[in-house]
Amino acid sequence: MPGDVEHWGRSTDLAVLSRLVEVRELSLIDVGCGAGALARELAARGATVLGVEPDPVQAARNREAPEADGVTLAEGRAESLPADDGSVDGVIFGRSLHHVPQAAMRPALAEARRVLRSGGFLYVLEPVMEGAFSAVMKPFHDETEVRRQAREALVDTAPLFAGAREVHYEIERRFASHDEFVTLFSGLSYNSYGADAVRSETVKRLFEAGRTEAGDYAFEQPMRVDLFHTAPG
Repeated sequence: MPGDVEHWGRSTDLAVLSRLVEVRELSLIDVGCGAGALARELAARGATVLGVEPDPVQAARNREAPEADGVTLAEGRAESLPADDGSVDGVIFGRSLHHVPQAAMRPALAEARRVLRSGGFLYVLEPVMEGAFSAVMKPFHDETEVRRQAREALVDTAPLFAGAREVHYEIERRFASHDEFVTLFSGLSYNSYGADAVRSETVKRLFEAGRTEAGDYAFEQPMRVDLFHTAPG
């Protein structure tokens, strides 16, 4: 892993990605793509994207969703990507590596290396379990341990790559109401908690601490990107 960490301050996930990687005319795999929002954003920037989603409920929804130019959404697992050796320019884990079962994290990262061309990149975006937004999440969905496991897997996998870069920044998570927050986090089929946990008085109290003068709710979320490259051919 790199010795020097870059701190970029307040930004957005897409702004950071665009600053680090030019995706136009690249072939990419978005691992753990969810509903495909990132895949569509990347395609809008000129990439061809295969979004791979392991959750069968979300994958079924994706099959019924309208098609988007440059985007293919498929059901599959991170440790068994539907791509040939050395066939893609970039693999992206956008907030998804910590959702991979611990035993599969290192195989998943090795699988990403398998499908990358010479000079290709692995882009791993992970939330850091700190800040005001993580404080709201912890009572019903504390991901401290799985994010630690994901980090350890990245450190162990780094020798597979020729170069690495680490960037830290902060995003703002904003909600119109507590109901909007509950609706969002109750509708994620790949998580195991129920709506009642999200509606708890403890969570509601922590959420209320984010109320702004405008009447909505804003929370800071620290983020980290690890960008790895393969050796050029």
